[in-house]
Amino acid sequence: MSMLRIFILGIIALGLLSSVTVFAGDNDEKSATYQMAEIMHRLKHYPSPAGKDTLNKIKQAASTTENERTIATAMLNLQHKVVSSDIPKLEAVVSDKKSTANERELASIILSLDHRPTKQDKDKLKAMMQ
Repeated sequence: MSMLRIFILGIIALGLLSSVTVFAGDNDEKSATYQMAEIMHRLKHYPSPAGKDTLNKIKQAASTTENERTIATAMLNLQHKVVSSDIPKLEAVVSDKKSTANERELASIILSLDHRPTKQDKDKLKAMMQ
């Protein structure tokens, strides 16, 4: 009976582990911007360990744009607010005409962050996750 329990628990654990994947890179199902919007939507003071792992994968992915890499780095550095060294880089993303609307919006949200996104920011982030 105990071997059956161990076997069943093993199958359940394997199923759970295989269903939790992070998509960042050339074969992503979710874009880097989508994933960063998800992390920001759940943010409380700074990214969770799982969020930091996702952000690091986004930074390292070959398909990540320079603006996405800048945003991911700024998110990794968050400590209740954006760190001063990331402010000019995020402002450059906001003013860059080549930035996507979502990149500009994410950079703006991070620049104005105070511990967590506002309700208005969360509504914008939800729209990015559609």
